Amino acid sequence: MRLGNGPLVRLKVRAVHDGCWSTDERIRSEMRILDFRIMSDNRLRMLIDKEDKDTLLNPLKKTYNLFIVNGMSKYGRDKLIISFIKSIQEISVPKLIDQYHGFFLGSVYKNGIEEWNFVIPAREVKVVLSNMNLIMSRMEIKADDYDPVSVAALNSQELEILNTAYELGYFDFPRETDLKELSRRLNMSKSTVSYHLRNIERKILSNILKDYNRGLVSKVSEE
Repeated sequence: MRLGNGPLVRLKVRAVHDGCWSTDERIRSEMRILDFRIMSDNRLRMLIDKEDKDTLLNPLKKTYNLFIVNGMSKYGRDKLIISFIKSIQEISVPKLIDQYHGFFLGSVYKNGIEEWNFVIPAREVKVVLSNMNLIMSRMEIKADDYDPVSVAALNSQELEILNTAYELGYFDFPRETDLKELSRRLNMSKSTVSYHLRNIERKILSNILKDYNRGLVSKVSEE
């Protein structure tokens, strides 16, 4: 998401993804996309139940020309975090969020329903939803105005630092820049930039956790 590009809208979309593996009735438990990165391919991390691993991976391998599992780790007693690389479809929700400068907040798949939660520039809402409608049915849409300045209470200097760090790839994995380069660009010392970044993260995380505790961000099931 590029800050300062006009009004933003937070969208929560629940829908059936027609013909997608997410509708496979053999997948019994909730799945979550934790994050993704669009490159020449689509790189995702997903949280699933251990018992659904094979049921999930087999249809994914059949669906995509490119599908590679490049990481798997335990999460709690009975869950797994799976990292994988897959080919990009002509229309997909991650691709739309990336293409139209959106900011991904989370996604849950359960009982054949996908729920996507993301922020998008207001001027792009119509085209994003129109494209989602091409691949999804029974869409339920909730839209709210989203103001990152008021929501996170960032001042103008913090916004400048955050925007510069984001555009230079400081938050990418792997990072495309470091504190030394950021401090040079911003004409600040490394310790000052580090202090501001930590303060920015604290403010943003504080607001995310407020939403989490108010039930506006869905929680990982505790079993």
